[in-house]
Amino acid sequence: LLPLLLLLPPVLAEGHRAATLRLGLRDSPRAEVSPAFLSLTLDASLARDPRYVTLLSNSKLRALATALSPGFLRFGGTETDFLIFDPNKDSTSEEKILWEFQAQQEACGSRPAFATVEKVLLAQWPSQEKLILAEQNRKKHKNTTITKNTLDILYSFANCSGFHLIFGLNALLRKGGLQWDSSNAQALLDYCASQRYNISWELGNEPNSFRKKSGIHIDGFQLGQDFIHLRQLLNNYALYQHAKLYGPDVGQPRKHTRRLLRSFLKSGGKVIDSVTWHHYYVNGQSATRGDFLSPEVLDSFATAIYEVLEIVGQTVPDKKVWLGETSSAYGGGAPRLSNTYVAGFMWLDKLGLSARQGIDVVMRQVFFGAGTYHLVDANFEPLPDYWLSLLYKKLVGTKVLQVSLAGANKRKLRVYLHCTSSLNPKYREGDVTLFALNLYNVTQHLELPDYLSSKHVDQYLLLPHGKENILSRSIELNGRVLRMLDDETLPELMEKPLGPGRLLGLPAFSYGFYVIKNAKAIACI
Repeated sequence: LLPLLLLLPPVLAEGHRAATLRLGLRDSPRAEVSPAFLSLTLDASLARDPRYVTLLSNSKLRALATALSPGFLRFGGTETDFLIFDPNKDSTSEEKILWEFQAQQEACGSRPAFATVEKVLLAQWPSQEKLILAEQNRKKHKNTTITKNTLDILYSFANCSGFHLIFGLNALLRKGGLQWDSSNAQALLDYCASQRYNISWELGNEPNSFRKKSGIHIDGFQLGQDFIHLRQLLNNYALYQHAKLYGPDVGQPRKHTRRLLRSFLKSGGKVIDSVTWHHYYVNGQSATRGDFLSPEVLDSFATAIYEVLEIVGQTVPDKKVWLGETSSAYGGGAPRLSNTYVAGFMWLDKLGLSARQGIDVVMRQVFFGAGTYHLVDANFEPLPDYWLSLLYKKLVGTKVLQVSLAGANKRKLRVYLHCTSSLNPKYREGDVTLFALNLYNVTQHLELPDYLSSKHVDQYLLLPHGKENILSRSIELNGRVLRMLDDETLPELMEKPLGPGRLLGLPAFSYGFYVIKNAKAIACI
């Protein structure tokens, strides 16, 4: 039935009219984002027991990460401020074994000999994950020691996968007068510099909730001074004189947090390279399926962006703004929601809105780790948001174009337009990528303007696979299930060519990408 519907004129069988697209192909770009726009995080809780950091050597995990490169890989999170580096401490036996294999082979080769150790760790991971999530929920945090090998394995994962590591230093190490005690950071910098590790830096995670986590209150002015101190420290190293420093990684822009951000930027804003903040839509423990499909919930993000951009514009107007950590639901994600097809509405809309409103980089919490908001699960299986991220990387370029809609509620049928990625060999300069989300419970049709009616369009429609429907943990691209071909090979992402003059049909509760070929968009040439 669907192919027939697509051939009908704009007044459709059910009496619905198609929504008409207006595309700004003659205008200059509305915004332009970093080539590393879609970036990733690893939560520092992975090092809560450093043995589990060795899982990053898994060749399947590395193949999945490499496919999303290039980008930034931020190692941070609550645990950032509870990690102590000890250069003299013995590593865990797992870390030692892995690093001995590493020494015997090429730096980025696979480690089949480590598989038996890995199997034991994976069997123990569910109980470790419970511990991590329980500590997060209770806000009870203990210090953990990390060693040279922990840093080696982390850096090797980022480097071998084509990512640039951003490492969060512990900001809760304080001297009597509440100034930051930088001696542990210095020991860590000494080691990283001795290994020639090319790293960017952060200091602390969500300083707005330090009192809740540790009983220590640090105001924005003091934190700004601490960042100036760190910048001076970095300048002492030939390798890190030009290293980037990002911060302050504040949480949602509520009143107290906005005040902290403003005073931080006035005090230390001049020494940071981008302003970072965090965003989650909902609490993972109470979120419902309805939240994930709610236009109001999705729109709340636009308000948060506006509030942060306003503060930055008034204090350090020349600085770019990054989402330094973000996902659907805080507290590790919403069980049976954040790891399914339905999470894609929040993720794709966040990518679209961020770029449109001028957020330069978006770091997805998390690539791999505890909770349900990961892109890759504990069996190293990619989840729907992984495939959505991969398609975004392959199809969506850095230049944002104007697009609007007539004939449908734009809050329920959400559309975004970019130049097509210039790195995709299938497409040419001037091609554009439209991506759309349908929150209606019926199929919606999008009609291209007349001047594009002769153009060929490649459809990349993502639908849930299997009887769980939108709560499925697997996903189809144009009707074919997406899964790895083997541990190191990803499937080809095959387009479905639509002939000229066709309406673009988007089924109920679905999302997809449409590449309009030969659109000749001026901004994309």
